[in-house]
Amino acid sequence: MAQRVRVERSLDYIGEADHSSNITGNPATKKIVSVWNFSDELVLDATNKYTIYIDGTSSVAAGKGGALLTTAATDTKTASISMGGLFWYVAKNPVCEFTFSLDVVTTVAINAGFNDAVSEGSHLLPCLITTATLTDTATDAAMFVYDTNQTLAYWNVANTNNGTQAFTQLTSTYVPVAATLATVRVKLDTSGNAYYWYNGKEVGYKALAVATTGTIGFVPYFGIKNETGTAHVATLRRVRAWCDV
Repeated sequence: MAQRVRVERSLDYIGEADHSSNITGNPATKKIVSVWNFSDELVLDATNKYTIYIDGTSSVAAGKGGALLTTAATDTKTASISMGGLFWYVAKNPVCEFTFSLDVVTTVAINAGFNDAVSEGSHLLPCLITTATLTDTATDAAMFVYDTNQTLAYWNVANTNNGTQAFTQLTSTYVPVAATLATVRVKLDTSGNAYYWYNGKEVGYKALAVATTGTIGFVPYFGIKNETGTAHVATLRRVRAWCDV
């Protein structure tokens, strides 16, 4: 008899099951799943696994707690890392998730989500917000954006579709906390709509967020920008991504 288990929140192993092998059989996900656990890497493979962008004397390197993205101690310098190539397509319902922390939450900008390029140029992230205006370097992207140059520095859900950009600022509940892990997730569906989760809670939706042209590939992208003359550090603990086969 065929059976199906549906779990709305979590599947918890307790007692002996939490301290021994607890699955019988051959588990096989129907999704393609990629996981990058930076906590156990000695050196970041920028040739075969990642694209790293270093602006000036910024750096991206394996370190204590994860991949350390450190901006140069110069105004407007950036550092970024993307996971492989532009191989994630809306036709396959891609999802990406980032778990990270920041050393400080002042004079800094962060982007985390899907981008249509593996890196941007000097001083640039795919999406930046000054006062109440979003400036996009990306042509197509769906991102969480935090930028202290914004009038009120809260997290935003942002997108650009063929160069037409939009963003929605979240409430004051959604702000990064220094030295505290946060997890953000972005999902794209086959219509190009984007869905956003912050620490497990759905916080945003953008209709027709990105173009659906089949030749446009995306990459999970994470970047930090310094807004002052002091170095800032983002610690990227883990990245996960899913899509249909």
